[in-house]
Amino acid sequence: MYVKMDNLDIYNDSAIILERKTPKKVISWITILIILLVLFIIFSFFPFNIYKPVVGYVAIDGHDSYIVLSLSSSDFPVNKYNKIYVKNKMYNYEIVSIEDNKLILKANLEDSIRINNNVLTVNILKDRTTLFKFLKNKIKKGFEL
Repeated sequence: MYVKMDNLDIYNDSAIILERKTPKKVISWITILIILLVLFIIFSFFPFNIYKPVVGYVAIDGHDSYIVLSLSSSDFPVNKYNKIYVKNKMYNYEIVSIEDNKLILKANLEDSIRINNNVLTVNILKDRTTLFKFLKNKIKKGFEL
């Protein structure tokens, strides 16, 4: 039974109004928005790593291999996690010295990389954070708080 909605009286024709269904487009949009909101909430609390790519070179001294990196003052501290990635392989390191924004790291590198004056791109593990903290820091930085 199809009744024009303009002629309805909410007191006498309440059964028709209650039986009226929500359009499928509205239901599908609400479902999609709820799914996206739940996914955003879930992913905002999963931690991820933040890396800082730096170009450096390898220095060899006997059996020890060192990586010399040139960093700016905003890149410090670097010894929070003691992990670097060279060509997608993780290496633990020790800081030997810091002089004039040059950072010298001692690491046990593979023989294929361990060539004197070999130029490398080193990814330093800077921080582990969540999407929520990352966005919060970006907003604070934008408002200069």
